[in-house]
Amino acid sequence: MVFGINIRSLFSIQGPKSIYVYSLLIGLLSGFGAYGFNFILAFVESVSFGTLIGFDPGVPAGDRFFSFEHGNYPLNNLWLFFLPAIGGLLAGIITYYFCPEAAGGGTDSLIHSFHYNEGKIHWKVPFYKAIVTILTLGSGGSGGKEGPTAQIGAGFGSTLGNILGVGARARRTLMLAGTAGGLGAIFRAPLGGAMTAVEMVYKEDIESDSLVPCILSSVTAYLTYSSLAGRGSIFEVQKYSLNDYRHIPIYVFMGFLCFAVGYLFVRFYHFIQDFFTGLNIPNYYKPAIGGLVVGAIALFFPEVLGSGFGLLQKMVDGEDIRSFRFGFYGPLFLLSIALFKVVSTSFTVGSGSSGGLLGPSFFIGGMLGAFVGSLSQMLFPDWNIQVFPFMLVGMGSFFAGVSRAPIAGMVMVCDMIGSYELLPPLMIVSVLAAILSSKMSIYRNQVTNRFLSPSHHWDMNQDIMDRIKISQHFSEFRKYAVISNSLPLTELQTRAPGIQASDFVIVDQNETYKGIVSLRKNRILPEYEESLQNLIMCEDIVESVPSVSPSDSLGEGLRILLQYDVDKVAVENEFKKCLGYLRYIDFFHAYQAEIRMNSRKN
Repeated sequence: MVFGINIRSLFSIQGPKSIYVYSLLIGLLSGFGAYGFNFILAFVESVSFGTLIGFDPGVPAGDRFFSFEHGNYPLNNLWLFFLPAIGGLLAGIITYYFCPEAAGGGTDSLIHSFHYNEGKIHWKVPFYKAIVTILTLGSGGSGGKEGPTAQIGAGFGSTLGNILGVGARARRTLMLAGTAGGLGAIFRAPLGGAMTAVEMVYKEDIESDSLVPCILSSVTAYLTYSSLAGRGSIFEVQKYSLNDYRHIPIYVFMGFLCFAVGYLFVRFYHFIQDFFTGLNIPNYYKPAIGGLVVGAIALFFPEVLGSGFGLLQKMVDGEDIRSFRFGFYGPLFLLSIALFKVVSTSFTVGSGSSGGLLGPSFFIGGMLGAFVGSLSQMLFPDWNIQVFPFMLVGMGSFFAGVSRAPIAGMVMVCDMIGSYELLPPLMIVSVLAAILSSKMSIYRNQVTNRFLSPSHHWDMNQDIMDRIKISQHFSEFRKYAVISNSLPLTELQTRAPGIQASDFVIVDQNETYKGIVSLRKNRILPEYEESLQNLIMCEDIVESVPSVSPSDSLGEGLRILLQYDVDKVAVENEFKKCLGYLRYIDFFHAYQAEIRMNSRKN
């Protein structure tokens, strides 16, 4: 009989400890997924940049494991101009015909899934997202690697939730755990990946319920990825600490600059995104048009191609960065690279190609910080100013501003450089940029806080729910899904589609409540139905779920639904006779009725 029951009944989530265990598994899978994606992308980039274009974008220290040897080829202007468009066309064809959800940045779609789609992600999205991003970045498109790795991890979490038949709340947590795993692996940022996952879904809040699962997943993914690709942070930096407080006003100025350019980035990206959405041509042509614009920019500034992390590493190492095309250098060159990166990223991702926005945000912020640092060296030669600290602080503050994630921005940068010595200036500048950016975000699907998220309709204003008695709004209760404990499970499965229910209230012959049977967690597989017919009764698999009485509060009933992952709660009278049940929608209607009634009184 055990083998006839669906696997969900054996591995179902029974509480927080189960989610913690599955978070470790999701982190393990996310680490392997991030490694495989980065390996393939590095190989494609070695061919496109090294052989076709003839441009060396550099490699960050943490990705040197993925470096492939290539010949020293001269710069090919023809490939430099057309390759991003070719990659965009291929990306557009794949997304148009196979997976439209794979287009764009990826992170915004994850946020939308969290708030509005119960954390559901189709299994094919991470697969096609990885392919399309490899084509986009491998052909020179301007974007980040975190979009597909986050979606790969999120896809693992969401798919696992579907297999286990969990409720929306648990599925959202598993999805965020996968997101944290993907970010923690690709950026080698175990704590930063977790903080980004729980903070990016809101503008002024964090998803605290998912913090521990996200940390477990991110750390596991980081360890898995590092065991395959070598230990160390994504950037290697020399030791530095803020000892000269005369530098603080310069950091504050940089915060204002990051806000100004961040505002430009958000507005321009959304403008380009809306422009291509409304463009009346087949969607598979749009990424190619965006690629042509990127190619035209790259003819003059090839530094905008790809993620740009290699160039950041060169600057951290103290290399004298000059224009690849024109040979000029200094603050003006660094500022130009930042602004052209805004344009190239907007046309790459906004036109429908695939790439993350987090990576380019770090690059733009790094160039702005390098601009401020190099300019300050010229203006204050006696202040012993180094450029790379300003560059690293700029990375965190710019991301904090455009994504409304100040804590994530600070922690992520510290993890990426393997040191928390820069935390004080990061705190100053990131918080300043986030405060100034309070009315903007690069992610359109972010909501302000948990109170405004559809995912938290049931745990917000709990004090109001606890004041409302069930008897105030209900005198009769539904009984369609009340069944006898002697009913065979096979017969219940046959009846279920007609009743349109998945969870059933079980009573005995005296109508005494016994518990809940969930077909989401317990189901006989079709190949065993005939052999197990009439052998498994509902009383054999009933789950002990508390009931409520008419004198209890709506809040008590709602807590039972959330804690036991069922979609209905039984109602008993004082004689322990089952009166029926209440569903999620019943609680919602009662809550709304109470709010409307109080509004009229006020």
